[in-house]
Amino acid sequence: MKKNLFLVLLLNNPLWATQLPPPELSACHVFIDYDFIWTLEMIKGAGGNPTPILNIITFSDGEWDLRPEQIHLVKSRRREAEVEKFSIDTGVPGEPYVVQYLKVHGESFIGLDLKGDFEGYSELKEVSIDLGNNRFTLERIDCLAFEALAQRINQVNFESPDLHQDYAVLKIELMGKREARRKRY
Repeated sequence: MKKNLFLVLLLNNPLWATQLPPPELSACHVFIDYDFIWTLEMIKGAGGNPTPILNIITFSDGEWDLRPEQIHLVKSRRREAEVEKFSIDTGVPGEPYVVQYLKVHGESFIGLDLKGDFEGYSELKEVSIDLGNNRFTLERIDCLAFEALAQRINQVNFESPDLHQDYAVLKIELMGKREARRKRY
C-alpha cells in the first residue's frame, strides 16, 4: 500500500522525486539534456543474475561509435563490471542480435541489453558512458522515481520544434553530468 501511495504522489508531483537525495547505490540511473537521454536499469535476468538495460535517445544530428568498453558500471571504488557485448531484441524469441560494436545515430532511439558477468551488480554507485568527445555520468535515482520519469519521457514529442517547452510541460528536469573528454574510441 505504501509503495502505491508513493507512486501516486510521485506521478502527481514529479518534481518531488528529483528533490530527494540520491540513494548511495541504485538499480536505476538517468542522464537527460536537450541532445541525449540515457537510462540504465538493472533488472533480474535469467538465472537471477542482473541484466543492465540501456536506452539511448538522441535529439541532435550526428553519428557516434559505441563499444562495450565505453560503458562503465561501478559498484564501488575498486569494482567495475566489464561489459562484453550488446544484445538487441530482434522480435524473435531467444534470437537476439549480439554485437561488440554499435553505431549510434542522431535523432533516433535504441534499447539494448548489456552482456557480461554482472553477478553482485544489482545496484550501482556510478554509471558513465564515453561517447565521442563526451563522458555522460548518469544520475542515481530511486527506482519508483525512475518509473515515473520513464512514463513522462515516453510522452515527449520527439518531432517537437521546441524540446525545452516539452520538457517544461512534462516537468522533465535535466539530470546527470556531461563533460568533454579528449580520448576517443
